[in-house]
Amino acid sequence: MCDWFLPGYLAGGPIQSIATLTKQLGNDINFKIITTDRDFRAKKPYDDIAINTWTNYEGREVFYISPENMNADFVLKLIQDTPHHVIYMNSLYSKLFTIYPLKWKLQKKINSKIVLAPRGMLRDRALAVKPLKKHLFLLYARFTGLFKNIHWQSTSKQESLEIKKRIGEDVHLTEVSNLPAISNEITTIDKYPGDLKLCFIARIVDIKNLNFAIDILKEIKTVTITFDIYGPKEDEAYWIVCDSNAKTLPNNINFNYKSVLKPEEISSTISKYHALFLPTQTENFGHVIVESLKNGRLVVISDQTPWRNLQSEYVGFDISLNDKQKFIDAIGMLGQLNQSEFDVMSKTCITYINHQLNLEEIKAQYIALFN
Repeated sequence: MCDWFLPGYLAGGPIQSIATLTKQLGNDINFKIITTDRDFRAKKPYDDIAINTWTNYEGREVFYISPENMNADFVLKLIQDTPHHVIYMNSLYSKLFTIYPLKWKLQKKINSKIVLAPRGMLRDRALAVKPLKKHLFLLYARFTGLFKNIHWQSTSKQESLEIKKRIGEDVHLTEVSNLPAISNEITTIDKYPGDLKLCFIARIVDIKNLNFAIDILKEIKTVTITFDIYGPKEDEAYWIVCDSNAKTLPNNINFNYKSVLKPEEISSTISKYHALFLPTQTENFGHVIVESLKNGRLVVISDQTPWRNLQSEYVGFDISLNDKQKFIDAIGMLGQLNQSEFDVMSKTCITYINHQLNLEEIKAQYIALFN
């Protein structure tokens, strides 16, 4: 169950998590995906996609529901009529794809095992957005036993702690990382001291911290930097603030908004830059961080992601958002790298992420989880 799926991409990481999982484990597990017929905030359905019927999308069985059928009766009947062993939920607050099915489980209208992946929605910074509504829901869930007899999936140690903090220490929980995308061929890039190409790839919303990144670059005087932005302008008011701030950047910083990237474009785009600059306020997994490292590109990120101690690993920086000077120093250091220094770090990125994300081990953990 997921609110958005391929060919959508505007909802970001959760789509990629499910797409990669179902692609890489499709020979081991028979996935049936129930989702909506359009992308995040889109006004019309996907082109050339059969709706309100089971269809095949790139080897996956998918049921795309149209708006007129997005109601409790239709979704319940669809679940009941579709043979399955486990329901895998990918949102904490989705009315029809999480909350109602959990109620139906309590009411014994469905008897399936349930695995719930909250996708970072229990992180402190995530709960700080519309906090009253979310905390009231968690109180309601606890009072009604909504989360009784379900199994939780976290994707990092930090998320495991957050789930236990919000739901209870005795929660049934499995910690297993998202699967990474399969690596493409690594491409080389020229690197001259005093020149740096940075990219920012994320939804343009406050929590991704683009404006903070702009503030950091204002302080860089000794490096010529290209800073290209990719991502949907989800919060138009926030984008106006960022765009206005970018106009005050010094002449050595070349700031450009480029486009929204489709998932298949991310890898080749990242390879055109020396590093990803993403000082996000919170990240449950960070697909674009993993993509950067798998493409041999350094990352400059906050310490609010699962990817920590990057400087000691020689693959980038994870820095407290309270320490702007360290961000300034990190960008300055990357700017002064020469070709041989950059090439060594680039190769280290690939070694590091392949060690961190052992593909076959993660696959085995998912099979165990769903069994």
